[in-house]
Amino acid sequence: MDSKEPSSPRDVPEEPSSPRDVPEEPSPPRDVPEEPSPPRDVPGDVTLKFQEAFDDSAAFGRKAKEVKIDEEQNKKQSISSEESGGYFPQIEDEEVNGVDNEKKPASRGEWGNHLEFFLTSVGLAVGLGNIWRFPYVCYENGGGTFLIPYLFSLLFLGIPLFFLEMVLGQYAGTSATVVFRRLAPGLKGLGYGMVAVNVIINFYYTIIMAWAFIYMFEGWRSELPWKRCDPEIGTKNCFYKSDADNCNDTTTFWNFTCTSNTEFCSYYDYDVANDACVNTTSGEEIGFSNVTNRVTPSEEYFYRYVLGITGLGTDNTWENYGEPQWKIIGALALSWTIIGLGLIRGISSYGKLSYFITVFPYVVLTTFLIYVSQQEGFSDGVKFFITPQWDKLLESSVWLAAIIQIFYSLGVAIGCQLLLNSYNDFNANCHRDAWLIALCNSFTSIFAGFIVFGTLGMLAHNLGLEVKDVVSQGTGLAFQAYPAAVTIMSPSQLFSFMFFFMVCLLAMSTISAAWEPVVAAIFDDFPNLRNHKSKVYLSCCLVGFICGISCCFQSGYFMFNLLNDRISNSIVYLAFLEVITVAWFYGVNRFMDNIDEMKIWMPQPFRGFFIFCWAFLNPLMLIIVIITLFLDRVPSGTEGYEFPDGIQVLGWLIELFPLAIPLVLGLVSVIKKFMGEDPGEAAFLRSGPLLTPSSQWGPRDDRPKPALSGISNLGMYDDIQVEKRTEL
Repeated sequence: MDSKEPSSPRDVPEEPSSPRDVPEEPSPPRDVPEEPSPPRDVPGDVTLKFQEAFDDSAAFGRKAKEVKIDEEQNKKQSISSEESGGYFPQIEDEEVNGVDNEKKPASRGEWGNHLEFFLTSVGLAVGLGNIWRFPYVCYENGGGTFLIPYLFSLLFLGIPLFFLEMVLGQYAGTSATVVFRRLAPGLKGLGYGMVAVNVIINFYYTIIMAWAFIYMFEGWRSELPWKRCDPEIGTKNCFYKSDADNCNDTTTFWNFTCTSNTEFCSYYDYDVANDACVNTTSGEEIGFSNVTNRVTPSEEYFYRYVLGITGLGTDNTWENYGEPQWKIIGALALSWTIIGLGLIRGISSYGKLSYFITVFPYVVLTTFLIYVSQQEGFSDGVKFFITPQWDKLLESSVWLAAIIQIFYSLGVAIGCQLLLNSYNDFNANCHRDAWLIALCNSFTSIFAGFIVFGTLGMLAHNLGLEVKDVVSQGTGLAFQAYPAAVTIMSPSQLFSFMFFFMVCLLAMSTISAAWEPVVAAIFDDFPNLRNHKSKVYLSCCLVGFICGISCCFQSGYFMFNLLNDRISNSIVYLAFLEVITVAWFYGVNRFMDNIDEMKIWMPQPFRGFFIFCWAFLNPLMLIIVIITLFLDRVPSGTEGYEFPDGIQVLGWLIELFPLAIPLVLGLVSVIKKFMGEDPGEAAFLRSGPLLTPSSQWGPRDDRPKPALSGISNLGMYDDIQVEKRTEL
């Protein structure tokens, strides 16, 4: 039989007599096994048929579709594979399962090497959530008591969900909006819900960066402005130990000077006796430190100078929102400008910065720990930090705070790590990375906790108070403890700059990694905009700046706390939808097959651990958390000031908005199916077309070239015999 000589390794004989026939002189680049299996005929024009690969029990009940790709497209894809990173032909745009088949962008960013990915992921995990959020959440929830549920949640909830997102991103090679649109068309809005969370988080995370810039610039004065009590900023209750040490036995430091004990006690309608004031009614002696609430200079500087708050809940309320704080607005503009310029250069250039951004904070934190550990009271603070109060373990609020803190620290259920892994190699060992990054994240949180609580112990010693009473609880804790620690260092100006420069770097790392999924979602939905990257990045940053201005007023601190408290609950809702989508609708066993396809090896006990967590433990834990969130809900407020009813409604809208996106879009999909030709496909709460992968789901195009058949995701093709099984 005469056969046409192939023009390329991909050409196929025009008229093969059978699937086993092989041309007499095959092209050398492709080795052909002597006895290949005969599953299918190979026509001249390659036609791949997407059919009903799995029945309802396997959760793949979709109609057969044929996608014809001519040989010329195959050849063109082969030639351009090196440039685009893909080995397989692109599929023509058409609607599959009610979802538009989007074209892959011409090219996506990629990491220069695996170390850049690892450091950037550590920079995302080790950021403001560790240095700023962990200390105040731990302080509010009993110090050492908080560490027990925190570590438990890390092991059984944080790491499994973190690894799940890493696998999704690395396997599909695209952003969360596209991943869930392909994985579960009925829940395609889940990715957009994650984008909404990122947007809201960055509205107020940039405010933290702006505060850090203010401290960094103000710290170059001859004396740190938060070191001593300043009559132009502070109140009569400001207390500075070094000045108090200059007072004699008949005076006490009050009202910015050494005041006689008699004058001090009479101001509060008390008599004086020895070293205490006496309640004229009960005759009880009250120590000077307990007569009034002594306030540290660093606390007054933060509230009264940086935020502009003169009376939290009295002078400053939601009704009296106050004047704009131009120094914060200016610093906010600077923050978004730096973030925008950094993002314009792309993910690869950002990876280069990760070498410095990720390592530098550990140098600064270690230096702080060395200085603070030599101060009196340090051991008292550390004891408070590591000693559990066992009775508080029975409080549900402590466990809720621990779980939410894990989500914040690791960036779970917001699509950030998913996106970072989408730029990773297909066969990268993300299982190893998940453990290393998660453990590094928690180590940094605990490491920062020693510094913060050691500083609080020092302040408590100076003020004569208990550690739990030394400063006001709340989101501003880090901006009271760290600045106080800087004042004992020499030269203070240098260490002040180093610390707040570090905070700016961590904020930039966290914000950039969280803002990238927002812009990536735009690029993946509208690939043509990749030609206008700079304009898109700058436009998004401008929107972020404008929305952040609401936190730049005298009462803007209330909006800051409202966003921080409410959006944390939204993350829990999305995490629940994410894990049931993967483990229940897609199937945990099939997901493990995808991990095997990426050649990620893990010991058998670890496989069982992740299957158990994804299929049973994680959904159960998240259901309990969600129920508890509603049953134990308290009105939103800040440090004793309860927000008005209208603001409570606003808080609910913020909290439920990210959840509403997947639910509303899912309802729209159901209505479209119901109104279509086959209303039976409209089922949503059972396994069906809306909750099973579309024909576009599969490994990314730039995965390593597979074997002879060219097929790795076998379940996507009708001419491959696949064992049917029921997924969890």
